[in-house]
Amino acid sequence: MLPPLDLAIMNPPFTRSSLLFGSLPARERTRIQSEIKARLKSHGASAVAGVGAAFVAAVTPKIRPGEGRLALVLPLTVCTGRSWQQTRALIERDFRLDMVIASHDPQRWNFSDSTDLSEALLIATKRSEGDAAESRTTYVNLWENPDNVLDAGRLADVIGATPPADLEATGAALLELDGRHIGEAISLPQGDATGEQWDGVQFSRADLTRSAHSLLTSGAVQVPGQSTAAEIPICPLSELGSIGPDRRDILDGFTYTDTNTAYPLVAGHDTNERTTLSVAPNKHLAALSKPRRGRRLKSATDLWQKAARLFVAERLRLDTVRTVSMKCDRDVLSNVFWEIKTAEELHDFGLVLWLNSSLGVLTLLGTRTTTEGGWVSLKKGDLEEMPVLDVRELEDRQLERLAALFEELAEEALLPLPEMAECAARERLDAGLAEVLGLPDLTPLRRMLASEPVVSNRRLTEPGD
Repeated sequence: MLPPLDLAIMNPPFTRSSLLFGSLPARERTRIQSEIKARLKSHGASAVAGVGAAFVAAVTPKIRPGEGRLALVLPLTVCTGRSWQQTRALIERDFRLDMVIASHDPQRWNFSDSTDLSEALLIATKRSEGDAAESRTTYVNLWENPDNVLDAGRLADVIGATPPADLEATGAALLELDGRHIGEAISLPQGDATGEQWDGVQFSRADLTRSAHSLLTSGAVQVPGQSTAAEIPICPLSELGSIGPDRRDILDGFTYTDTNTAYPLVAGHDTNERTTLSVAPNKHLAALSKPRRGRRLKSATDLWQKAARLFVAERLRLDTVRTVSMKCDRDVLSNVFWEIKTAEELHDFGLVLWLNSSLGVLTLLGTRTTTEGGWVSLKKGDLEEMPVLDVRELEDRQLERLAALFEELAEEALLPLPEMAECAARERLDAGLAEVLGLPDLTPLRRMLASEPVVSNRRLTEPGD
């Protein structure tokens, strides 16, 4: 039983509840895990997020209102992951989220010694009863993560003495230590207890945070360093099409085969092979007649109805990936890409160009859930909500010009994202998209994205950057 607390400092375990109690007999383990899930739910925490969410829920009622503070080390997914949404909503409701610190240092994405996962430091103050005043959160994005206690203490002093730059303004609040800039601080309005993403951690620099925020919230295209702006129609991807089955669903209805069947498959995402906007099936599927052991048989016919011509990667290693999305000339399924079934093929042309453009990459990075540095997975729910170009709002002549641009670039090899600033094909893609949509020059944005540490896997402070 915890007493009332003025300060709670925690680095709770990150273990998922489904992995606990592994030494117990299966029946007992199942019962205990069910009880754990029920208790987590009653305290406003998700069992999927893991034990860390339980610690936050357990300590919250014990912190004194008004001045009591909470300091946490948690996986970076606490800021963006769907499974942490309840925890974010809990903090937004009961606390003023004072500060979130994230590492954009490829040499150490984490703060703990016992994990390789990307982490965040959270500092929050318990609200007084009836206190619903709006507040702001300072996001500190470190370009170099201190590796000893002395430097960490000195950096803390610098952070405390540096007023953050407001998202709504311009400019950057650089953090300087020993005459070197090693990070930035930016201030964003705190969330409204809905648990939406805390997107101040997504980029290492304020200019990219502003560009992503304006694009994702209002469709405003603001390119760093450009005086002109433009607006484009955006909508959640789910409004434009349905997302097909994942690899587990496919294996419940099919088996892989090299024999020609009625069910072609796009298999594998070798970044040395997946280099172009167009793709062709390289394997086939054969329908199962019996379920796999421990699984339920799914109808191959029903699964095939979700085959599509447009694909978005299910998992991405940002420092090696070349294509975020690809298009096929026929309906196929895939074991490593999400199938996107749209109403019109002209929409597919526009979307595949958008998703591989600098604006598409900006959107992907701005909405991603990071597990470990540049290793990113796109969950189905996140993909459904991801803002994209609303191709329904484009004129027929614009859609036709985008289709022609796709045909022009379809077989052109794209360089990996860290080389996107020097990639001639991506430059032509950006220029063509900008011309059709009436956008400013996207070159500065493309250059900044290429140097983002999560993309380049290099420190911003390395010589030559």
